[in-house]
Amino acid sequence: MCDMSPNSVLLVDDNPSVRALLSRQLEREGFETHEAHDGIDGLVKLRNELPAVIISDLQMPRMSGFEFVSVVRRRFPCIPVIVLSRSSPVDVPEESEPDVWFDKDALNFATLLRTLRDLVRRTPEHPDLPQVVTPIRTRPGFAGYFMLTCPDCLRSFRATCDSENRTGERTALCTYCEGRVPFLLERSARD
Repeated sequence: MCDMSPNSVLLVDDNPSVRALLSRQLEREGFETHEAHDGIDGLVKLRNELPAVIISDLQMPRMSGFEFVSVVRRRFPCIPVIVLSRSSPVDVPEESEPDVWFDKDALNFATLLRTLRDLVRRTPEHPDLPQVVTPIRTRPGFAGYFMLTCPDCLRSFRATCDSENRTGERTALCTYCEGRVPFLLERSARD
């Protein structure tokens, strides 16, 4: 079980001006803010501390806001997400649906603040989060590599089969978020 930081907000936006402006305004209102420049950076920040609420942009490099919200929904379902975007898409996959949408161009800070305070009140202080402790079981693939899925960013990546990857428990670094991915390499009778 992991504790959430009360009154903390993770701001995820690739625009440093937007992050700085929101951060200043929220800190004046008593919130503790943490900034991430895209979805991958946001997931890295979530390794250290869980915020009470996440505010995210949609259009970002490396990992879009849609993918970021989807990963947060699967890994941290108790953290509310507010999306700030210049456009609201018509079709949003259910797993990427935020709790609240705000248009960046028509943002009313008082309304955002009221919504944020309401979401913070409803966020549990002691979330019950699933723990990933079992190594992923895998077998060497073709062409000298095998595929792993990162438990942090939920993306799949190639890990190279080499002399270091003998049968047994190993760790690989995710090529996207540099998270440590434990795996158990099993050799078949044919290997």
